Amino acid sequence: MFDATEWLVSTAPVTIRRRVLWGECDPAAVVYTPRFADYFASARDWFLRVGLDVFDRPHPAKAGLSFPMRALAFDFKSFLAADDIFDMQVTVTAISVRTFTILVSASHDDGRPSFTAIGTQVCVDQARRCAVPLPERVVSALSAYRRQIDERSLGS
Repeated sequence: MFDATEWLVSTAPVTIRRRVLWGECDPAAVVYTPRFADYFASARDWFLRVGLDVFDRPHPAKAGLSFPMRALAFDFKSFLAADDIFDMQVTVTAISVRTFTILVSASHDDGRPSFTAIGTQVCVDQARRCAVPLPERVVSALSAYRRQIDERSLGS
């Protein structure tokens, strides 16, 4: 029996399947609104690890980069309830000097849209605690991912 809360379905585009837990819901079994930020953060983390091969958890004692969220906005299409299965698909919408923006599009297992979330991540130097330009390897990875997804969309 396979009983996970969240798992990777695809790497191009990064798609995560998730099951809503009872503890994420109100007494009416509908997901609490703040939990959607957690869903976004989880999809974002999968994207960083799998889509970009970047891990966003620098050790506090070591210098490194992280990509905290600078902005996050949601558009709710239909509610999620306890035990619902939904997919979150990640696409890159913008790449700037110090930031990049991703779109997470979520849909129920029957294909109905559930929500979209757009979030901007800023590149931060942990040692200096300030925003810095995105490293070339990150820009290259973001650009390659974006191109790959765009090409797949055109081919569909």
